[in-house]
Amino acid sequence: SLPESQGKVTEKDVFVDGKNLGFPIGKYRIVANKKFLAANPVAKRWFELVKISIDDMNAESLRIKDGEDRPEDIRRHAEEWVEKNQELWDSWIEEAKQAAS
Repeated sequence: SLPESQGKVTEKDVFVDGKNLGFPIGKYRIVANKKFLAANPVAKRWFELVKISIDDMNAESLRIKDGEDRPEDIRRHAEEWVEKNQELWDSWIEEAKQAAS
């Protein structure tokens, strides 16, 4: 059970791989302007497809915490992630492009 101070957090919000962490896991979301999404269906679809593992997100957070926090560091991290996940990245791009049809 969760402390009352956690508010409306459900068990679904605190479980990872069947383990109750006792606190809500961090959730990252893409935020975009509705007009932009309406005008850019390919970008909208790409935003819907992107799913980055919690392990990868945690690794990025650690790199930032360890001082790799300049914009050029973040860009390099992203480029490295894409390179390691090229097949997945390409599948997102290809599927997103279909939204233009």
